[in-house]
This record gives sequence, structure tokens and C-alpha cells, in this order.
Amino acid sequence: MFPVAIVLLAEVLLVTFDIGNDLSLFVRVPGDPQILHYQINPRAEESYFAGRQLAGPEPMRFDIPRPAGVYRIVVVGASTVLGFPYPPELSFPRQLQILLNQRNSDKRFEIINAGMVAINSFSLKDIVNQSVAMQPDLIIVHAGHNEFYGPGGVASTTGTAFNSQFLLAAKVRRRRLYQLAVSAFIDAPSSQKDLMEELPASVAIPKDGRLFKEAEKYYRENLEQMVEIASSAKLPIVLSTVASNLSGHSPVSFLLPENLDPQDMEDWTVLFYKGEHLSVEKLWHDALEQLKQAEAISSNSSLLHYRMGQCLESLERYSESRKEFEMARDLDGCRFRAPGSFRGIVRDVAEQTPRSNVFFVDSAEQLAVEAGPAVLGSNYFLEHVHYNLHGHRRLAIILSRFVQEQILKRQWNVARVPTDSGMDQLLGLLPEDHLSGLSYALKVMSVFPMAKTFDANLHRDAIVAKIRQEFGLLDREQQEVFANLSLDDMAVRLAAALGDHFRDKRQFTRELLYRRSDQIRRPWDSDVAYCLARCLAALDEHRTEAIEPCRRALQLNPRHEQAAKLWAELHAESPQQ
Repeated sequence: MFPVAIVLLAEVLLVTFDIGNDLSLFVRVPGDPQILHYQINPRAEESYFAGRQLAGPEPMRFDIPRPAGVYRIVVVGASTVLGFPYPPELSFPRQLQILLNQRNSDKRFEIINAGMVAINSFSLKDIVNQSVAMQPDLIIVHAGHNEFYGPGGVASTTGTAFNSQFLLAAKVRRRRLYQLAVSAFIDAPSSQKDLMEELPASVAIPKDGRLFKEAEKYYRENLEQMVEIASSAKLPIVLSTVASNLSGHSPVSFLLPENLDPQDMEDWTVLFYKGEHLSVEKLWHDALEQLKQAEAISSNSSLLHYRMGQCLESLERYSESRKEFEMARDLDGCRFRAPGSFRGIVRDVAEQTPRSNVFFVDSAEQLAVEAGPAVLGSNYFLEHVHYNLHGHRRLAIILSRFVQEQILKRQWNVARVPTDSGMDQLLGLLPEDHLSGLSYALKVMSVFPMAKTFDANLHRDAIVAKIRQEFGLLDREQQEVFANLSLDDMAVRLAAALGDHFRDKRQFTRELLYRRSDQIRRPWDSDVAYCLARCLAALDEHRTEAIEPCRRALQLNPRHEQAAKLWAELHAESPQQ
């Protein structure tokens, strides 16, 4: 027992002297704030990625115990939940919060976004388990795209997919002693590859092969264990299917037909490339005929089905084109998009359990129906799986209606759904947000393996055309400011970075637009509240308005020296207020 005692003592000392990092899902906010005492830990994902620090989940703040009258929902998932490549404050969980609060005046809905980049159901099981201590009323799981490549995935460079080993490894990584021991072996951020490029151990995984079946198995088991965790805590849990870009994202891995004799292979190749050439010429009927003849020889080709889908879509045979695009996704050896079989797994886990606290929502199918008759594509997605702002909004409406009708047992009133412009205002949306998302999508399409997508040039050209269109809507100064922003500023602090520019130029009226937006987006951030107060104080006609955001900054962080100084100035001018 002596070695064990030494390890425990070392861990206690490291925690006591705050050496290392707390990697729990949520942590207490330091500095004794007067309100919102806890927050999602922005470093929580390091326990799943062996110390690699990524963008982190949204550091939203909240209170424990849950305040009276608050209905708290925790949404778990990967980058699509987090909102990537947009900031989390524009994601569908935030829009879900707005929609539910618009409909229910007797409750205040608080949606905690626990989405993290690149994780899969192995990590999510642990996140659901930790979420219970946050006292939610409901947990929503929206995940499936990273099953093969996320930490612990069957084709991931992060290790093998044994449940017990993965959870044990995550717990070990949270120990300060482990962090201290491995700190010298972690690469500096500048030397690390892009995560999308780093994670895949293979982008040629055949459908129904060994790895494919293992991923299905683990996905099912992990969902079942999430259900078990929620059931043990007597919490309702919603399992949602995930959608992906079908028509607007060509396959990455073109697996040629197998087990063909040389003559059949030659015939298949001639027919396929003739059909592809005819489709480029937009001779859809003729192209489809050649591709069907190739299919008669062998149908085991992702690109074949994708080209057939394009022909059928151009001929407005939408139901047939959807089947071909879905087959192209399922045959694509690159497994960043959840295969169609995952939809059935989610349904089975939700509907076959005898527990009454488990709910199933087929979000992917509902999005497909809404998008009809055309197949889900660039109308809802930026690239392969990440929603554009329209996609986030439509998904938020689907989930809010489901929660309203199936969980709360209340009527859904379509007339009370805000207009697009109304929702933009409630979100604090900026014109630059569209450009930010598109700029990051262009980066994604320029990194392996997405750069190897067969129509990568066409996909990138389409994104560039949208960037030019959105860029042209800005005035000249806005264009200059945006062009000089880093990708990190776009993703993490867009409104703040734009506000900083106009403050440096002493254009306080223009700065105020961005500060107000930032306050809507991050109401728990003391620096955001202070910057708004400082901007208001710089404008004579708005100076008295600075009192409230300054007060909030000090409530969130009583040790905020700049806010305290501004508060003293404002108090001297208006002691009664």
C-alpha cells in the first residue's frame, strides 16, 4: 500500500498547490463571483485527447443548485453541436434555448452546450455521466459522425476502442500527477497537425468490413450506456439522428470494385468514365445510361453512385437521387460522415428499451423532408457535416418542437416561431458571421482528407463564390477589418475583435454595435460586459446606460479592476443610480 499512498499524497499536494489542470466537465468559477458560480470547463476535452488543447466547449456559466423556475437542458455531441465553424453562441443549442423561451413564459430555459470538437460516443458516455451533477432536466444526444476517427475510435490514431480502457484512460488524464509526468512529451501547438488530418488511421474503410462492424457495435453499446446513466439518474434523454451533406459533398475515397475479372474491370472502367464525361457535358440521360451499365457489372463504388445521384437530381428524379447519394456516402471509405446504418441503431436503442425516459427524434429524416424535394446538400451544410446557419436554425426548430410536444406535453404554435430577421437579432448575429463560417469551411476543404475529395475544386470554388458575395455586402472599412482577422479571432471572439478595431479608431458608435452583439452572445463573460460599459461611457448620450453592464461585470468578477474603476467614476456622477 505504500506506493499507492505516495501516489495519492502527490496528487493531493498537486491539487492543493494548483499544479496542473482540472479537466472535469464543469468547474467552479474562481474569484467568488456574486452570480453564475460554475462554468463548463474550456479544457475538458484534454482528458480525451491526451493533453492536446483544442478550441474547447462553450464556457457557459450557470448555478448549482439549479435555480427555481429554470429548466436546464444539456446537449452533448461533437463539432456540429458546438457550432463549428461558427461560434457556439450561434449553434442550434443556443437557438433551441431562444425558441423554447419564446413559447414558455412560466419557465426559463437554459441550454448548456457540451459539444466538443472531434469526440465520439466513447467520450460522450463520460460527458453524459458528468452532466448528471449539473442537475439537468433533460439530456439531448446528437452525435455519430466521429465514431471511426474520434478518440478511441476503431480507425483512430488515438488508440483502440475498448470501453473500459478508454474511460480509465480519460480518468487517468485528469490526474495532476499524470499531467506532470507527460507534460514534457506533448508537442507544442505550433508543431501539431490539423486534427482532421491527424486522427484518421485509414480513409479506405469498406462498408460492412471488420472495422465498420466494430464501429456499429461500439456506437450501439455506448448509446445504451448513456441511456443507462440517464435512467439511473431518473433523467429523460433524447437520442437524435445526425444528418450529413449528401448532394454537395463528393466521396473522398474511391474504392474500386472488387473481385472482378480483368475483362469486367476494363468494361466497368470504360462505362464509368464515359458516363462521367457525359455528365460533365450535362447529357444527363445518356450519362445515366452508361453509369447504370457500369452498375450492372459492379455497384460497389462510391463515386459511381454519387455520379448517378447527380444525374437523377438534374433530371428531377429526387427520390431516386437520394438513394444514390446515400449509397455514395455509405460506400465512401472515408468515415467522417455517419453511415446510414447509424440511424437504425439510434432508433433501436431508443425504441427497444423498456424505459420510459428515453425518446427518439429522427432529426436527419425531418431535415431531409424539409429540404425536399431536393436532397440535403449545400442548402443546409458548409461542407461534409457542419451545418450552415440555415441548417442550425432548422434543426433547432425541429428539436424545440419535439421538446415542446413530446417532453413538456405542450402545444406547439408555429405562428410564434420568430422570423429569420427576428432570430438573427435575438442571436446577436453579425454580417461577418457568415464570412467567418465560410472562411473556416474553406480551410476544412483544404486539409487532408477533405482536400482529396473528388470534386474538391468545385466545392472550394462554390465556397469562394459565397465568400465573395457576403464580402461584397460589407462596407469598405468592414471589409478591411475582416480581411485582417485571424481564423482564431473569427472562431472565438469575432464580435470582440471587430469592436476592438473600431475602439482603436475611436469610432465608438460603430464599436457599440459589436459590443451589444457580444453581450447578447456571451452574457456570462465579465470582460464582455465591461467592454460594453466602457463603450457606452465613451458616448455622452449613452453614458448612464453604462451602469448596468458595469454592475454585471463586477457581479461576474468582483476582482475586475477596470470595471471597478469605471464603476467608481459612474457612481460619482450618478450616486443614486
